[in-house]
Amino acid sequence: MISVSHVPAVYVILILEVVMPNARNQLLTLVRRSKLFVPVNRDKFVAKAWTRGADVIILDLEDAIAPSDKNTARKLVKDVIPIVKKGGAEVQVRINRDNREIEEEDLSAIMVPGLDGVMIPKPESAEEIQRIDRLVTQLEMERGFPAGTIYFDIIVETALGVENIEGIAKASPRTAHMNIGQGDLSVSMGFPRFIELNFEQYFYAENRLLYAARAAKVQAHSLGAQNGVDFTDISMGEEAMLKACRHAQWMGFMGASIIHPGWVNACNEGFKPPQKDLDMARKVKAALDEAYAKGEGSVTVDGRMYDVANMKHVNYILERAEAIARREAEKAAALNAATGG
Repeated sequence: MISVSHVPAVYVILILEVVMPNARNQLLTLVRRSKLFVPVNRDKFVAKAWTRGADVIILDLEDAIAPSDKNTARKLVKDVIPIVKKGGAEVQVRINRDNREIEEEDLSAIMVPGLDGVMIPKPESAEEIQRIDRLVTQLEMERGFPAGTIYFDIIVETALGVENIEGIAKASPRTAHMNIGQGDLSVSMGFPRFIELNFEQYFYAENRLLYAARAAKVQAHSLGAQNGVDFTDISMGEEAMLKACRHAQWMGFMGASIIHPGWVNACNEGFKPPQKDLDMARKVKAALDEAYAKGEGSVTVDGRMYDVANMKHVNYILERAEAIARREAEKAAALNAATGG
């Protein structure tokens, strides 16, 4: 069990605000488009996870683990992390939050070298996130982690969580991105699971997440509210997944959690600016730069007018594309090193 009683709250606040890097300052540069769930106790999935090309591997201690296997599963994390990181993916672990004892046991077991983030399911208040933040801060200090090493990935999965989502989003500077968990939210809301109703059922929650996350300067991750799209349907082909991810990216989402390795490439492609958008952004930027040099504030490109507001959007697209290119190069280098290529 972890005790935070000997860490005065004022010191924790100082650590968070002065020392710890703030994930909110990295909205565009964090590249975690594809987050692949891997049950930590399934050897065949663990062995191949690093070859899939995911930006993030989520080692699951929660829904993918039978209740009788929880204790054994958490002990595997320290040995599994080095395996799944070989291809350059970041690693986070989804913890259990059935009660505080289990939550603390999970955190104690997973805070080992190589961990990048903690996925926090089912929060319903800012206070819950702040409490976990204090626990992680203590463990970082005790185990020699640089302050702020571990980021949070939050899944809001209940009606109360949705209603408190703005406070949850702002509760900790560790929070890098947030998701809506449609499966558990359907239970909380009493929704029948018909993919023909996904848009109507989840539109409110998904769009509230988008605005709450952006206001808190963190990334929103999800496939969003789309009729006919079911993240649990592993028969969905790569083309359908690419279309769903593109739609989500156009809505403002910047990544998604997925359960099937066959969706990784589609997810990576779907959550990056399409080539035609990049080409147009570069064309508009060049034209606006030329106009500014002449003292002009707007320009016409291909029959449409562009001005300062458009330049901000163009720079957003280009900066995001550059961050993705860097991340893909990092993963390629790690994969080459791991395979001797």
